[in-house]
Amino acid sequence: MKIVQFHGDRRVSVEEAPEPEPSDDFAVIKVMSSTICGTEFSSYTGLTDVGPMGNAGHEATGIVWKTAPGSRLTEGARVAMYPGFGERCGKCANCYRGVWLRCLNAGPQPDGHLGTHAQYVRRREDYCLELPDDISFEQGALLVDCVGTPYRGIRRMGVNGFDTVLITGLGPLGASAAMLCRKLGARIIATEVNDARLDRAPDFGVDHAINPTREDALARVMELTGGRGVDKAIDFTGYPEPQNLCLDAARGGGMVGFLGLKYESGPDGPVPRATPVRVLDQLLIKEMTLISSWCVTPDQVMELFGLVREGLPVDRLVTHRFGIDDAATAYETTFGGPGTKVMIDPWAE
Repeated sequence: MKIVQFHGDRRVSVEEAPEPEPSDDFAVIKVMSSTICGTEFSSYTGLTDVGPMGNAGHEATGIVWKTAPGSRLTEGARVAMYPGFGERCGKCANCYRGVWLRCLNAGPQPDGHLGTHAQYVRRREDYCLELPDDISFEQGALLVDCVGTPYRGIRRMGVNGFDTVLITGLGPLGASAAMLCRKLGARIIATEVNDARLDRAPDFGVDHAINPTREDALARVMELTGGRGVDKAIDFTGYPEPQNLCLDAARGGGMVGFLGLKYESGPDGPVPRATPVRVLDQLLIKEMTLISSWCVTPDQVMELFGLVREGLPVDRLVTHRFGIDDAATAYETTFGGPGTKVMIDPWAE
C-alpha cells in the first residue's frame, strides 16, 4: 500500500508499506478521504517527530476493510475515524463523558498506528464512528476535527442569534466557526491577514472582514459594535496579537474562547507560544469568561451529521483535492499556497 512519509524540513515522499492486519479490537480501514490539518505543520517542518507513524494525518473516513474474529464492526461499513492517537482507558470520568482526548489514564500510541494519509490504517473499533450513507466521505473527514473542534467550543460558549461574534483567523477552523455561528444566527466579524481567505469570508457567512495589517482592528470592531464590544470572541490563530484582540474587543461580561494552537522551538523541543495577558483590565474588571476547547466528542459528531443535513455548507471549506502521489504538492498548497482545506484521496489515479 501507499503511505505519505514525513522527512522534516517540508520534505514529503510517498512510500510503499505493508498493509496492516486486524487483531483483537483493532480493524483495518480502507481510507477514502483524508484532510490535511494545520496542526501537521510542526511535523511537516520537523519541529515535532511523528516517529514510526509515517505522517500526522488524523482527519479521515473510510470503509471497514478487515476485522478480527468477534468484531463489532461489519466489513464494508462506512466509518469516520475519531482523531485520537493514544489509548484511552474507557473507564475514567472523562472517557464516560466522551471526552476521550482527556482520558485520565491515557496509554501510549498503539503499535502499528499510522497517520491517515495512507491507503489503509489500523484503528481501534470504538474510534470508528458509523458514517451515514447521506454524509459523504469528504464531509465526514471534515466533521471529525476541522468542523468538530470549533463546534465544541461554540456550543460551550452558547453562541446564539442575539450575539455579535469576533473570529480571529479564517483558516479551516475559523472558517468552520463562521459557518457554525451563521447557522446559529449570530452576526460575525472576522480578522485575517491572508487576502485569499479574506476574499472568501462571505462564503463562510462573515458580515465584516478586517485585515489587521491595514487598519486598526480594535477600533474597527468598536465602530461596528457602537463602542460596546462583541459578545463573544474566538481566536483560531494561536498568536498573541489576535488573542489579545479578542480579550480587548469583548464587552464587559462577555466570553472569549482560545482554540488556536501554535508552537515554537525551545531548547528541549517545541513549546507552546506564550501569550502575555493583562489580568486586571482584560479579565478581572470586565468580569470575562474565558474558555478553551480541544476536540469534538463522539456524540457531537452525530449532531454535526444533522447540521449537514440541515444545510451546513462544509463543502465550501475544500479548495483543493490531490491524489496521494501528489502529497508533496498538497502540503505546499496547504502551508505555502492558497489552500484553505486540502483533501488527499488515497485512491485517486
